[in-house]
Amino acid sequence: MMNFLLASVNDANTTIDNVASESYNAFIGIVNIILPIVIGVVLVLGMFYGIQLAIKYAKAEEDEEKKKAKGSLINVIVGCLIAIVFIVIVQLVLNGSYIEKLFGSNSITSGL
Repeated sequence: MMNFLLASVNDANTTIDNVASESYNAFIGIVNIILPIVIGVVLVLGMFYGIQLAIKYAKAEEDEEKKKAKGSLINVIVGCLIAIVFIVIVQLVLNGSYIEKLFGSNSITSGL
């Protein structure tokens, strides 16, 4: 009787592992498709907005207008850098198999 219970628990854990693995692979596939597109669009829009602010800064005649345009331009540059760092970190974590190394391949069933 005890062997039957252990076998059914191991089968349940194997099923959970398979579902989790398939879900994780599906999530990585979606992220690998969508994330570069979204970040690319954000970077392109940031670039155009940065060009617009640079033109506004160049045309500004008053010091107050120049300060405002310069501050906004710095914010756009920082935002684009944050977007680039974000995509690099996400790609390293998801594609570098750091999650699998962290949890191990049989972390659920190893305790039984």
